Amino acid sequence: PLIELTPEAQMEQADRSPQAPDGVENLNGATVPRSSFKDWVPAILWMAVLFILSTTYFSSANTSKIIEPILRWTFPGASLATISLMHNLIRKAAHFADYAILFWLLIRGPLANRPYTALACCVIYAFLDEGHQIFAVGRGPSLYDVALDSSGALFGRFLNEAVYQGT
Repeated sequence: PLIELTPEAQMEQADRSPQAPDGVENLNGATVPRSSFKDWVPAILWMAVLFILSTTYFSSANTSKIIEPILRWTFPGASLATISLMHNLIRKAAHFADYAILFWLLIRGPLANRPYTALACCVIYAFLDEGHQIFAVGRGPSLYDVALDSSGALFGRFLNEAVYQGT
């Protein structure tokens, strides 16, 4: 075995009832639910959406063709600089929200009761997503975006804790 248990821990482990079929018990006695492929489906689908959003089709030049006319219509008196700034803020807010959603899908699904693992998955995927942008024409990797994505996931962690305290 990789971990040597003290004699007391061995006796405590022997006294425990058999594991519940829906969970795995760790050394602290907490039950961590098992996850099946169907638990992963929403998170995997969302990761596919994030992958598509990091392609050339969703570059700043392409999204400006949709977002900026809407902003000009909504704010007819705004300068071009203001419209450009608002377009950039919308794109950055999307990074933040996308990874808050990813964290939420992970923590409410396959990584229930494992918030740090879910957070680590979000950060790793943010790095992979930015790495993917190296190969997308009109896109480029940005550590700033990784930090923004990670902060969105962290916000998702805080929001989850606030909403589901102790559940």
